[in-house]
This record gives sequence, structure tokens and C-alpha cells, in this order.
Amino acid sequence: MSRTPHAEVLQTSRPAEADAPRPSDESARYLERIDGILPVLRANTLKAADLRRVPDESIRAMTDAGVFRAVQPRQWGGLEVDPSTWEEGLVRLGSACPASSWVGALLGGHAWYLGLFSQQAQQDVWGENRDTRAASSFAPTGTVERVGDGFRLTGRWKFLSGVDHAQWILLGGVIPDEGDGPEFRAFLVPASDYEIDQDSWRVSGLQGSGSKEVTVDAAVPEYRTLTVDALYHHTEPGKAVNTGPIFDLPWMSMWAYNIASCAIGAATGALDAFIDDNRRRVSAVTGAPAAQNAALHTRLAEAVTLVRDARARIPRTWDPIYADVVAGVPVSAERRVQSRFEASHAIAQCLGAVNKVFEIGGGAVMGSDKLFQHYLRDLMGMRNQPIAIYENQAGLYATMLFGAPVELPFTKAHIGCVL
Repeated sequence: MSRTPHAEVLQTSRPAEADAPRPSDESARYLERIDGILPVLRANTLKAADLRRVPDESIRAMTDAGVFRAVQPRQWGGLEVDPSTWEEGLVRLGSACPASSWVGALLGGHAWYLGLFSQQAQQDVWGENRDTRAASSFAPTGTVERVGDGFRLTGRWKFLSGVDHAQWILLGGVIPDEGDGPEFRAFLVPASDYEIDQDSWRVSGLQGSGSKEVTVDAAVPEYRTLTVDALYHHTEPGKAVNTGPIFDLPWMSMWAYNIASCAIGAATGALDAFIDDNRRRVSAVTGAPAAQNAALHTRLAEAVTLVRDARARIPRTWDPIYADVVAGVPVSAERRVQSRFEASHAIAQCLGAVNKVFEIGGGAVMGSDKLFQHYLRDLMGMRNQPIAIYENQAGLYATMLFGAPVELPFTKAHIGCVL
């Protein structure tokens, strides 16, 4: 790979404004429908935390708005909206209810990921019900063994967000060494083959995500698996039938930005709640209105700017990538690395922004019934997601900035080689 010229390190290779395809009318209508359900989600956000899952009313509203079909293949009734529209929709959902956005990002995002599986696997999932959803746990904590022409999965998998609203699950598992080293795959398992531990999700942030554990005993045929080899070499079988440009988008970048968009939304909601609370608050010490506090002014202005900058980065990142895939141009390794780092960094940036006003907000921001406190705790939960640890992404990004090759060597043992 050629070295990145020093003069071009800090600028994109093409302006998004010039080359990005215009969003479709369907994309605009999708965002309008999202806006229409925000009052329902906002009214249910504290209830979601109490239930430890997104309330059914919110799931129905999201279903009607098309959240779970936004990036689903068109052959199954999906919309295949452009990535900037998809991520902006998650931001708006998160501004009303972070847990709903999180579940929408994962269950909705998995509809895109399932589009990479074989056509037979997609038929199993959507053949009878195109609104079927899948949760996931890609950490290979259970046991996999090869049995005949398929596999047997047994054990326990954790952190399946939204699993109460799913009919299938995607599980990461490692096939033991059969002479050519261990092999990681994603396995698709129906609800009949797992049991949800309803008491396994007791946390202080993202309670409403319902990221519970499952116990699995399942026989999985070969066609309901997806290999690291296919992901690494971009030869996923679903691309033979799902030919829309969104299925050429980089999976890891999509995954990272799905999480980042939820965090941007949660931070937006937190700052909106903070502003609303402090319009009327009066200092118990000085008797002066909080809205006239110069120190608060500085923190709030900084916080809002940081969150708005993170949100504005979504189209700057995704419009050029989408322009490439529409034109049939492979997404470069440099773009993939940069987008993953910037997504993970945006999550920390948003939490840092909200903490700026938390530190100067007085005792009132501590109330567990306050929307601000709720959004803050959910943001803290998001910051703990492995993809949000931007320090882990920095090395590869810095390597690229210095002009060194950024391709990762292939290994079938884990998904860490996939850009």
C-alpha cells in the first residue's frame, strides 16, 4: 500500500458534499416517522429501566416506524436506507430513550448482518415473518463441536441486548482445532433452542437494554453459519442475492458507529434535560438563577459543541463511504480504520461532554428520577462496550497516519482481523 502523503493526513480524500448520493425520499420519510415516535419512547424511558427491557409499546412504535427494517434486505421488505440516515435515526431515538436506540441499533443492525448469510438462512428467519428479529452475543463463551454436517452449541452466552424482543440469536463460537487451527464463526440459533435468564441483567446503566444471558443447546446446520474467512475477503454468501450498496459497507465500521450514534443521542437527550431543568433552578447558596451562572455557561457551551461536532461527523464519515460503494469502489482500509477510531472516540467525547455539566450541576442532577441522570448512566454503560474503548483503536489509526500499511493478517481464529 502506498504511503499517505503528509499534506493529506488531516483531510479526507474527497469532499462528502460533492460525491455523496442524495438521500432518497424513503430516507426522509423514515426520519419523519422516527420523529413521530419520540414522545412515546421518551415517556417510556424510565419504565424501560424499571422493567430491565424496552417496553412493548416502544417496540411496537419502533416496528411501525421501520427501525427494524431500515437496513434489512429489500427482498424481505426492508428499506435499505443509506448509512447516514440509519445512524441519524439512531441518534434521534437515543435522544428520547437511550435503551430503545441501543436495542434498535442491535436488533435493527442485525437485519443488515443477516443479509450477509446464505439465502437459506435468511429464508429460515424471514420466510414466514418479515418482522422477525435477532439478538446477538459474539463473545465465544459457549462450546462448539462439529457433529455430522453441522454443529452442536452448548453453554451460556452473555449480553444479548433486546433478546426479549428477538426470535433468533446470533452467537460467536470457536470450532476446536481440527488440524488447521481453531475457527471462529457466527451461528444462527432459533428461540426454541435457548432459554433466557430473566434475572441476569441487574446493572446501573443501560438497564432498559435488557442485555440478558441465555443458556443454549442447539444443533446448527452449516448454512446457518458465517465464517471469518467470508467476512475478511468480502465473500459473504448473502451478497449474491442482496446486491444493494449497503451490503458492501464495512461491518466493523457499521458496528462501531451504531454504538456511537446511540451515545450521541443519549448525550443530546442529557443536555436537553439539563437545559430544561436549569431554566428554572435557583442556587440554594446565592439565590441566583442557575441560568445566569457564568461557570455553568462555559461548561454547557463546551458540552453542546462537543456533542454537535460528534453528530456532524456522521455524514462526513458515511457519505464518502456510501459514495464509494454506490460507485463500486472498494472501501479502503484507511477509511475503515479511521471510521472505527472516530466512532469509538465519539462515545468517550459524548460522555466527557455530559460530565462537564454534571460536575457543576449541583445536587439536583443526582436524582435517580431525573432524565439527566438516567441518560448519564446509560452513557456510562455504552462507554463500557468493547468497541467504545478507543484506546484499543488508536494504534492502528496512528499507524495509518504515519503512512504504514494497515491491512491485518488473516486468521480464522477470531474476528479481530476483519477491518
